[in-house]
Amino acid sequence: MEILGLPPHTVLALAAAITGPVACALSLWFAIRVEHRDTWRYPMLISATLATAAILGAFVTGQRLIEADPDLAVDPMVAAHQDYAARLVLPTVGWWVVAALSGWLNPKTGALKLALPLLLTGFSAVVLVLVILSGDADARSLWTSVTNRF
Repeated sequence: MEILGLPPHTVLALAAAITGPVACALSLWFAIRVEHRDTWRYPMLISATLATAAILGAFVTGQRLIEADPDLAVDPMVAAHQDYAARLVLPTVGWWVVAALSGWLNPKTGALKLALPLLLTGFSAVVLVLVILSGDADARSLWTSVTNRF
């Protein structure tokens, strides 16, 4: 199966590399800027949902690529990318859960008013760093494989 002539992992990894940082930035904006929470809650929630779908889809299709060609796992650059991607799954799910709760509840008082933005900030930072590291490792492995062919 191909999407626009590209393997699904390529399309989903590109979508994750674009939507992940944007959604994390929106989540951080939502968590830090209290006066803008009512305005930014739905864009934050929608972008977090799209980024989570792209990240998890890229992880699943990447696993399928490794299963189809086990020689890929031997390459140290691909192994680094795969390691970062595996570390990214649980924080992404946690980030989405906290973003969904923050977006839907949008508490004005009480402990959740402080706890949810704090958790959202932490998860957003972790997901942002791991998306960047995973994308960097992927780009380096792709560059190495291209330069080795020529």
